[in-house]
Amino acid sequence: MYTKTYSSYLEPPNSKPENLIRLLRTWAEINTGSRNIEGLEKFQLLIEEAFQPFPATVKTIPLASQEILRPEGRQHFSLGKAVSIIKQTNASMSVLLSIHYDTVYAVDHPFQKCITTDRNNMNGPGVADAKGGLIVLLEALKLFELSPWSDRLGWEALIVPDEEIGSIGSIPLLLEAAKRNDLALVFEPALPDGSLVGSRNGSSVYSAIVKGRAAHAGRDPEKGRNSIHAMAKFIVQMQEAFRPHSGITLNVGEVIGGGAVNVVPDLAYLRFNIRTRNAEDQAIVSKVTEHLTSCLNRMEGFEIEINVDSSRPPKVLDQETIKVLNHFNDCGQDLGIQIQWRHSGGASDANIIGSVGIPTVDGLGVRGGGLHSPDEYVLLDSLSERVKLTALFLMKLASGDFNQSLNVR
Repeated sequence: MYTKTYSSYLEPPNSKPENLIRLLRTWAEINTGSRNIEGLEKFQLLIEEAFQPFPATVKTIPLASQEILRPEGRQHFSLGKAVSIIKQTNASMSVLLSIHYDTVYAVDHPFQKCITTDRNNMNGPGVADAKGGLIVLLEALKLFELSPWSDRLGWEALIVPDEEIGSIGSIPLLLEAAKRNDLALVFEPALPDGSLVGSRNGSSVYSAIVKGRAAHAGRDPEKGRNSIHAMAKFIVQMQEAFRPHSGITLNVGEVIGGGAVNVVPDLAYLRFNIRTRNAEDQAIVSKVTEHLTSCLNRMEGFEIEINVDSSRPPKVLDQETIKVLNHFNDCGQDLGIQIQWRHSGGASDANIIGSVGIPTVDGLGVRGGGLHSPDEYVLLDSLSERVKLTALFLMKLASGDFNQSLNVR
């Protein structure tokens, strides 16, 4: 039974709620916007320091730069470093635990400080997405390592600096780590009602340049080829092609083009995001974008270039993941909390990890909301709650309480 076997290992003095809250405030007030390399490097050192006491190998891994198509042409942007912590044992099973430490808030964004709005609510940048989740991962492993079952389970923690911009540099590391482990736990924030994430939409970000031909808008308009008109038609045709497919959503987020209104514009730029529910949707997206690109390129005087800036496939909910989710539900019942799971339209690194076929549970981070906005908040009692939930799951997994029901390699 839980109360007899595990309870004494879930209440060590260093994991008191006030200590977790203090650590979260300190970490959240260090800016780690995905493009803030200096801030990422500062925080990376804190991650390394936090994991040094573990019986594990800690190393940092530089990521290749990210290529993005901009109006000026292809540009490369530096990325931060991933932190890998691997504990190797002779155990028959190993678990991957993963989360990111970058946020969507740039170094010059006004949202930089944490404010405690009431006894159980703290507003701050990245408190939920996902520095709260990083603390859950760290503290749960601390509890597990203090338990008598710690030598019966191997684990690997992979903490990445580029998830908010598509994990383009981390994808190879995530895939390699997934292949080394039997199941994965991802510490993105829980859904608003506290549910875990069972499945996720796929998400791809594209950038495109449409080139036309400049001309005098009054004297020789027929000699021009209006790139903005062509780009607008391309957008509308995409929207119309995707409209019959409820699982596909298109969002055009950036449009640049033109100048003086007496000049036919010869260049237009757009950046857009397409989300999909399954592989069939992805195939439709590929077919539509290839067809429309080909059609535009066959038009006299026009040319379009498209770049995939980042891409993550849909995360499907398979039977093995459902088994693991059911075990989390059992652990939740032991702790007096209800564990459910639902679909999310957002993407995460669980999309990448789950693509190799291992059971992948997501949304194990804190409860909160207002993500990607100055309203981001965390429910402070969820820090201890989620630490205990994950630690109990790891202990039960290592002790053999439910190993036989899992199809491990």
